[in-house]
Amino acid sequence: MLTYTKKYTVPYYETDANGNMKLPSIFNIALQLSGEQSHSLGISDDWLKETYNYAWVVVEYDVTINRLPRFSEVITIETFAKSYNKFFCYRDFVFFAENGDALLTVNSTFVLIDISSRKVAHVEDDIVAPYQSDKISKIIRGHKYTALSDTPLEKSYHVRFNDIDQNGHVNNSKYFDWMTDVLGYDFLSTHVPSKIQLKYSKEVLYGTTVTSRVDLVGVQSFHEIVSEGKHAQAEMTWKEK
Repeated sequence: MLTYTKKYTVPYYETDANGNMKLPSIFNIALQLSGEQSHSLGISDDWLKETYNYAWVVVEYDVTINRLPRFSEVITIETFAKSYNKFFCYRDFVFFAENGDALLTVNSTFVLIDISSRKVAHVEDDIVAPYQSDKISKIIRGHKYTALSDTPLEKSYHVRFNDIDQNGHVNNSKYFDWMTDVLGYDFLSTHVPSKIQLKYSKEVLYGTTVTSRVDLVGVQSFHEIVSEGKHAQAEMTWKEK
């Protein structure tokens, strides 16, 4: 598998009130790098759309955080398309500090969707061949999520134009805003995440009103984004900063 590497200086506008890099920014820059690698290999998002009418979509994240990047810190990010089967592609991202310590690791699962039908498409070998990924037959089972209580904290959000990406649905990083916002300032200003597991189940489109629901049990939070059914689920483990 080929590794794509880039240095990145964390800007002020991508940090929160604690000076840490925001979770949505972490996932946005990760996906930017995967796109840059694809472009460098001649299989860009534009090529994929023009050739197959397909688009890449993230369906699951598994994140381990040792420390969040800080404002003005120069970090190095590596990404590689690790393996794939007929439905799923597995890509990792590793964020490093200047001294070489691993700050966080993102294990991600992608699918291809047909842009017209919005249905999952089979992964063609020639689409992933340039990444030199391992082809596997096994489908890696994702995390099993805990059902929420009957009385979770809730907050509703209306999907705006700037929440939508080029695939025509809510950008995956926006879900983190919705999920964590319900936890409130007092909790978020005194805690940082150490483990995140998130699953996207259903697209959210422009004009939809969604509800972010959360149960906070000690240092674990259990999340759902719902509208007409569940759009996403997450479980996060936190620690005091």
